[in-house]
Amino acid sequence: MTQLNFSQFIHPRSQFPSVVNITSDEPMLDLYTMAGLILYTACANNNQNATANALEVSKASAGHTDVKKLFERCQTGDRAAILEMIALMVPGLQTRVEA
Repeated sequence: MTQLNFSQFIHPRSQFPSVVNITSDEPMLDLYTMAGLILYTACANNNQNATANALEVSKASAGHTDVKKLFERCQTGDRAAILEMIALMVPGLQTRVEA
């Protein structure tokens, strides 16, 4: 199995390690960092809740992309797949944050 590290899951649009205030006084990570953290937890730690969350939030903007196959590529450390998956997850996370 491929050894994964968190730096592989930092998207170029991520503001990590900064925190942001979107609509409240509570600090939080930006959406790209949150998506990367969820995906890293799912892939590197085999966390089933994170896996379900990653697949669910990415489906909304996936179109014809098979998110399960894309996720499997993420688990191997495929950087292109990781970046694509994070980009698919961000709109779903945005919807959750605004709700």
